Amino acid sequence: MRGLGAFLPAPLRLVDDPYGLRFARGLGALIDVPGVARRAHATAPIWMRGYVRRFAIYMQLRTRVIDDDVSAFAQAGGRQLVLLGAGFDCRAWRLAALSDATVFEVDHPATQAKKREIMGAEPAKGRVVFVPWDFEHEPLSALPDRLKREGHDRAAPTMTILEGVVMYLTAAALDATFDCIARYSSAGSPLAVTYMESELMRPSAARWMSRRAVVRFVGEPFRSGFEPAGFPDWLSARGFCLERDEGAAEAGVRLLRIDASRANRLRNTLSHFALARRG
Repeated sequence: MRGLGAFLPAPLRLVDDPYGLRFARGLGALIDVPGVARRAHATAPIWMRGYVRRFAIYMQLRTRVIDDDVSAFAQAGGRQLVLLGAGFDCRAWRLAALSDATVFEVDHPATQAKKREIMGAEPAKGRVVFVPWDFEHEPLSALPDRLKREGHDRAAPTMTILEGVVMYLTAAALDATFDCIARYSSAGSPLAVTYMESELMRPSAARWMSRRAVVRFVGEPFRSGFEPAGFPDWLSARGFCLERDEGAAEAGVRLLRIDASRANRLRNTLSHFALARRG
């Protein structure tokens, strides 16, 4: 969906991600065929509609909000970035602000192998350190020491990104994750985290049944959500101070200046983009 952002109308494009489609099971290779990309752009108003268009816009917003926070951290002198559940995130290759930074990418070995295969020939903006980690079998309590062995400086500011992760973790896994982040983060270190409102998780909320069914079908059911009013206290109990909590609709109004109708559609995603700091 990040890659498909390139096919949105110019006013809706907030992020330039030339790598996203490479991970889309052959779609990237198809787009690279001479003439195909041109025709895809020309016909985008026809095929890029409905759910695909809304999801692509949502990903533009989510990605841009975090990109801006990463750039602000780097411009303030931050030189360490940790991506927990890094997946196919390509910020280390996209963001010039990271040219003097070290990006620690923590994820499952199989995911990292695929990423390295696809991105191996691409020069990163800064230094990338791949940290293979099987979250199901390796305790997160051991990760801070592993990062230290990989060159992480616990005394220096570290920005952590938890993007598209929290909603799939159990309460116990969340506690372990935030305890781990707190242990390797110096005071004032920022944490960018996305989360879903708890309404989405309630079995009684029939309007969200299809969304819950889809993620359950692909093997990653929703497990955790938050009430926005209670999120600051939840973070505080784990050593973090909430600095900003922005819903997708608010981000859309701020960055895209969308109208009320589109804002309501984004509000219905129940998605939030938050920035906290280690206390």
